[in-house]
Amino acid sequence: MRRANQNNFARPNNGLSDFQKFGLIALGAVAVGAILSNGQHVVSNSGDRVVMRDPDGRYSVYHDDDALLYREGTNYTTQDFGDGSILSRYTQADGTVIVTIRDADGRVLSRHVEYPGGRRVVLFDNTQPSPPPVIAELPPQSPIDLLYTADTDPNLLRAAFETQPIQSAGRTFSLQQIRSIRQVRYLAPEVELTTPSFDSGSSAIDQNQAQSLATLGRVMSDLIAANPNEVFLVEGHSDAVGDPAVNLALSDARAQGLALALTQYYGVPPQNMITQGYGESDLKDQTQGPDDANRRVVIRRITGLLN
Repeated sequence: MRRANQNNFARPNNGLSDFQKFGLIALGAVAVGAILSNGQHVVSNSGDRVVMRDPDGRYSVYHDDDALLYREGTNYTTQDFGDGSILSRYTQADGTVIVTIRDADGRVLSRHVEYPGGRRVVLFDNTQPSPPPVIAELPPQSPIDLLYTADTDPNLLRAAFETQPIQSAGRTFSLQQIRSIRQVRYLAPEVELTTPSFDSGSSAIDQNQAQSLATLGRVMSDLIAANPNEVFLVEGHSDAVGDPAVNLALSDARAQGLALALTQYYGVPPQNMITQGYGESDLKDQTQGPDDANRRVVIRRITGLLN
C-alpha cells in the first residue's frame, strides 16, 4: 500500500514542519524506556531524533535524513510503502527536484536530483545490499587532517577535500557503511572545524557565528557547482563528560545545525550533505575528562567512497 501526500512547506524556526518533524515512522512515537523487537532500548526521544542503546551497551542515534531538504518554498510529495520505506520528491523554487528513498528508520537509501532541462544526477544508490568490508584489507587512512579556521586559505581547503586516498580500496561502500565503520570513513580526508563554537547544550548557529564559515561555504559550493554529484559527510563529536546518550544526541544536532547554516548563509545545496553524530564514540584525545579537542565538527568529502 502506498499513500501520496502533497505539502507546500514553510519552514518554522526549528527547520522542520509539524507534519514531517520526524521521519522515523516506526520510532517517532516510541516512548523512552521501550524495548524494541531487536533488543534495542530507547533512552531518548526528543521529537527530531531518537537515541537507543544496544544490548551490548553501544548507543546509536536516528534522525530524519531528509531534514535538511525541508526548506521554505519547497513543495514535497511522499509515497509510503508497506515496508515502512518512504519515497519523497522535493521541488524547489527553481524547478530542481530532489528524490530520496528512506527506510523505516529514516535512513536515506538513495538520492538523485532532477534539474530543469532534464539533467539527472545520482548522488548515491544503496537500494541493493553492499558486501561488508574486510577491515584488515582496507588501505591506510587518509593522511589529511586539516584544521579549518576563519582564515584558512580556500585553495588549501579545496586541495584537502580533493586529496585522493593513498591507495585505492578497490571498491565503493554504502552510505551506512561509511557512516558506521570508522576505518571506512577514515579513508576520506578530514577537515576539522575550530569554528564556530557552540553554546553549552546548544546546536544553533547564528548569523554572526556563521561568518567564520564563509570560506568553507564557498569552497563546498564551488566543488558542487563543478561536480553536482559531490557528497559531504558532516560529523558531530563530543567529549566523554556527562551522559553518553545526551552527548550523542547533541553531537548529532550540532552536525545538522552546521549543515543548515552552510545552506542558509552560503547556499550549499542541502542534498549534497549528510549529517551524523558520534557523541563520545570517536574521541580524538583518549581522555574521559573535559576536552575541547574532542568537542568538534568534522567534514569529509565522501564522493569517491560512495556506491
